[in-house]
Amino acid sequence: MPVKKLALAAFLVTILLLYFVGGGEKYLSIDLYQNLFETSPLATAAVFFIVFLVGASCSLPVAGVMSVASGVVFGTLIGFLISSAATCLGGTVALYATRFLFRDLVKRRFSGQIEMVNKGIDKEGAFYLFGLRMIPVIPFWLLNLVMALTSMKVPVFMLATLLGMVPILLILVYTGNELGEIESFSMATILTPDLIIALVLLASFPFLAKAFVGLIRRYRARALSD
Repeated sequence: MPVKKLALAAFLVTILLLYFVGGGEKYLSIDLYQNLFETSPLATAAVFFIVFLVGASCSLPVAGVMSVASGVVFGTLIGFLISSAATCLGGTVALYATRFLFRDLVKRRFSGQIEMVNKGIDKEGAFYLFGLRMIPVIPFWLLNLVMALTSMKVPVFMLATLLGMVPILLILVYTGNELGEIESFSMATILTPDLIIALVLLASFPFLAKAFVGLIRRYRARALSD
């Protein structure tokens, strides 16, 4: 087995061992991070980022939940930065793992999605990935695996992922921030203007994203035809 494959396999095995041996389930509690944040903000951010990164790297469907949690614990700005870095780097690790270790398995299991994505990449290049990040027809974790079976270069994958995930991550983290402000569950504390705005953005984002991507797609088509 090539050195790159051995190193990647060792990295993934180490992550899993550390999770199970270290009682990784306790790091999935928001209360843990909120309590730790009061005494050690930097350590809390580092631990949360690592847990988020590991989840994304292992292709677990945690991006949405962890993004909301980051808003609850760290607020909108810091939560967004942590979520952006963890999703981008975690997605890249998942892509590498699939490309070097699990190519045949993913190819057999998700052949339909791979065929669809390859056609889109051939037609639109990196913009197609950007559109799929904006409009998650394929879930984040699965798209990382499928993209490994394309010829897209890793830096292009990272940039398209980062840019495409910005809007939804901002909305999720902002929603988490507003949820974190709730001290008691009553109509007065829940139905605040900021939380209502966050929930409206969350509900309307798929339609807004579809319209935005469609607008860019039409502009690109006109530019290419001129």
